[in-house]
Amino acid sequence: MKNHYKLVILGGGAGGISTASRILSKNKNLKNEILIIEPDDYHYFQPAWPLVGSGEVNLESTWKPMEKVLPKGSKWLQERVERVAPVGRVVKAGDYNIEYDFLVVALGIELNYEAIEGLPEALGTSGICTNYLVDHVEYTYDTLTKVTSGNIIVTKPKSKIKGGVSAENSLFTMDNFLKSRERSADIVFRSGKQEIFEVKKYDDSLREQMDEKNIDYELNQELIKIDASEKKAVFENAQTGEKSTESFEMIVVTPPMHGPSVLDDSNLLDEEGWVDVDPYTMMHKTYTTVFSLGDSSSLPTVKMGGAVRKQMPVLVENLLDRMNDKEPSHEYDGKTACPIATEYGELILAEFGYDRIPEETTFLDQSDDKKFLYQFKKNMLPIMYWYGMLKGKA
Repeated sequence: MKNHYKLVILGGGAGGISTASRILSKNKNLKNEILIIEPDDYHYFQPAWPLVGSGEVNLESTWKPMEKVLPKGSKWLQERVERVAPVGRVVKAGDYNIEYDFLVVALGIELNYEAIEGLPEALGTSGICTNYLVDHVEYTYDTLTKVTSGNIIVTKPKSKIKGGVSAENSLFTMDNFLKSRERSADIVFRSGKQEIFEVKKYDDSLREQMDEKNIDYELNQELIKIDASEKKAVFENAQTGEKSTESFEMIVVTPPMHGPSVLDDSNLLDEEGWVDVDPYTMMHKTYTTVFSLGDSSSLPTVKMGGAVRKQMPVLVENLLDRMNDKEPSHEYDGKTACPIATEYGELILAEFGYDRIPEETTFLDQSDDKKFLYQFKKNMLPIMYWYGMLKGKA
């Protein structure tokens, strides 16, 4: 492997692969000049995992071998990034020191299960579940099928998270599962955030859904401890600091998350730990040879695949501008899409930009759950992902 590339992309997730595919389709001269650094053997379609946990989707349909999804004309270094030096334009990964002309950071987000006392050692036992780990998501559904009474708690932290509506997708479909089987278990939602959703139209709709379905929900409640032996969860009020304890038969945890810690000493991160890019051009605020998109970036929008789909074409155009010694000419407006299954077969599709004003694709009211939108999420979205987005098609 050579030690210098025109473009190095950190991360083989949706942002990294779609960027490589798009830029190769735009500039054929970049063939064999793009290196993707990614340690994993498989690429995962993680938006489907909440539906795996609810029994609607098979886990096997959510992954493909990494080598099958990387674009032709790119190179793959299967190593973990260890250090980035943007002044010298060098990335260390494994035994390699790779020099670059331009860098795209698409490292994703880090899950911090350790922030919750008692959780790491208890995951996958005593009804303690998560839909964020490939080795655990099937345990979620297995546990759900066995619960006949008591509480099923679904949690959401106050931190930024990937798949920003994963918890909501879980709680509504699980509620539907229980009621369709006439089980007496109760769905309980505890969120560390101050609102259900950050756009009022959809926040109002989701609150109405929870009220109609008699889902017990409380905000500003951050999960801080799990006692597996007693099957109890401890929450702390984010405003008052007051602690409370809830019993559970099953708990589905969305852990706190943070930006890529491997970049802590790189000078690429902002004060909150995200890659510090301009929100419109996605170019780094200090290093004009560095760009970032997706979960690892500081872009102030919900961290969703729907956001990456809109970010990627803008980033590619601006990156090509910089490669031609021009200023970035395109702007990302913060547009994202958040599909929320309100039960098996029905879905709300929240679409909006930086202004947090609904910007819907269809002529229908997308805050009102629709059957065809659910079928789109379950059946069409994976096809669009594997055969459209990952191939650089917006």
